[in-house]
Amino acid sequence: MTIREMDIFVNVAELSNLTEVSINMKLTQPSISITIKTIEKEFNEKMFDRIGKKLIINERGRILYEEIVPILSQLKEFQNKFSKHKLLGNIKIAATNTIGVYVLPFILYDYNKKYQDVRITHFYKDVSSIISLINTGKVDIGFIESDVTDKNIIKELLYKDELIVVSADKELTKKSYYIDQLFSKEWIIREESSGVMKVFFDYLGDLKSELNITLALEHALAIKQILKNYKDTISILPAKSVENELKDKILYKIDIINMKFERDCYMVYHKNKFKNAVFESFRNFMIENIK
Repeated sequence: MTIREMDIFVNVAELSNLTEVSINMKLTQPSISITIKTIEKEFNEKMFDRIGKKLIINERGRILYEEIVPILSQLKEFQNKFSKHKLLGNIKIAATNTIGVYVLPFILYDYNKKYQDVRITHFYKDVSSIISLINTGKVDIGFIESDVTDKNIIKELLYKDELIVVSADKELTKKSYYIDQLFSKEWIIREESSGVMKVFFDYLGDLKSELNITLALEHALAIKQILKNYKDTISILPAKSVENELKDKILYKIDIINMKFERDCYMVYHKNKFKNAVFESFRNFMIENIK
């Protein structure tokens, strides 16, 4: 039953007179009669006795009436709140590792403080999974660290993510290196399918086979733990993922000659996505605050 159908049922039950209900609800009597018949057909039960020109609610109808009244009251209250408050909703987002862990949390917190009636559901996924979730309507907005060519996806560039070579060995900061001069170090890298390594390997080309890879791990946090404890190790990580370690001089950025590793970070959503007030408030907030 719709809210309108419940409203008609309650009015007929309380007034018993179609003329009065018609005037009160500004509906025609035939439309009211059709609605009552539809409800009775839906429940496979006569809810009213036709006595004279009146519809008198019967024993079965009274039970339905008692159940509907509180539900209708709650629905009307919510309908009123929903129609007046355009920034009330639940937005679902998904993000890849770096932007999801090191960029979004602080901005989501600030957004939530400003728009307290918007709930955020946040998933961590890889790029292909995020695009699939958007295309199936299971996620509203995605945040990714690589380009996509899906014709159904709108992408908005947020920032360029720099990848830097880091180590706990301060001695390595005393001069600049060609990247192949560091190949003999113990490289602790992200898994080869990650966006970070795809960018790095693209830069290296055929030279990547000469890289001394000791471990490939899924998370930057695990890599940083190893780097901190073993000075002979080295890695390439997103600059945003090591900001605190660089600031506290736990890890050090190593200067690489003639190479700058970058990737584009995008906000993505479906081209047919309806841009309601909640969506637009979130989208605009992200664009203004992610840098």
